[in-house]
Amino acid sequence: MRLVRRDWRTTALFVATVLVALTFADPKLPLPLRVYRYAFVIDITQSMNVRDYHVANMPADRLNFVKESIRQAVHDLPCGSEVGLGLFTTQSVQLLFEPIEVCEHLRVIDDVLGHVDWRMAWAANSFVAQGVYAAIRDVKNRDPGIRLALFTDGQEAPPQTIRPTFSGKPGEIAGLIVGVGGLHPTTVPKYDRENRLIGYWENTDIAQMPESSTAYETTETVPRPPREGYYLSWLDENHLRELSATTGLRYHRLETPEGLMDALRAPEFVERRTTKTDIRWLLGIAALLLFATVYLIDGGEASKRT
Repeated sequence: MRLVRRDWRTTALFVATVLVALTFADPKLPLPLRVYRYAFVIDITQSMNVRDYHVANMPADRLNFVKESIRQAVHDLPCGSEVGLGLFTTQSVQLLFEPIEVCEHLRVIDDVLGHVDWRMAWAANSFVAQGVYAAIRDVKNRDPGIRLALFTDGQEAPPQTIRPTFSGKPGEIAGLIVGVGGLHPTTVPKYDRENRLIGYWENTDIAQMPESSTAYETTETVPRPPREGYYLSWLDENHLRELSATTGLRYHRLETPEGLMDALRAPEFVERRTTKTDIRWLLGIAALLLFATVYLIDGGEASKRT
């Protein structure tokens, strides 16, 4: 009987040792998982420098609040999920990188996200509707299965008296329009190229939009800003909700990183994929249980002998 017990313990210790050794080989096993695939597009026009967030341990300005919220969301996405990152300014979108797996490329995603800056903008104007439509076209051309999450305060600058037409099909690209900022009108900081504050944007700095164009669908006249005084910015929720209804993208107001994470992980955005999954933790637990079992048995027999 003792020989049998000794053989069992020897076998258990051998198996546990093998399991520990296998963890150093970075083993992966194909498993069906619930994952997410997103293209995050960030508005980097200068209204995103407005400081109107008041959340503990979070940046006050819109752009950095968005960046930190996305960073936390990416860290919470399950392995196998994929994230791409793009920028919006004037009327176009530029994707910095295609969606890549979050766990394997977490440092790369963090690094690129950390370097996103308003000075990367290639134009100062902000034609939000055209930007949303451009982002939808870009995702559709790349992979219609990718979800879009576009972050913007929704404010057209300069204000438009004409509205672009949406040539796509509502709902053909799933995702979110994420409204950024507060509802109270706030001055927009003006920085130089060294990122030093030199004042605030005024209404006289904002160019006027043309009254007509063949690329637009004419709508009712919108109020013009006064000729004097500071240019004010706020979250234009009405405009973003209209774009949401037009495109089929859901609207979400960004108030906390946790709220964003809940919106991103909504059931309609999940995707089931067979993904190579890291199983080192599973091998480690199995080895630990075998070691513990041998130790407990030896300890129990020793106590009986005493």
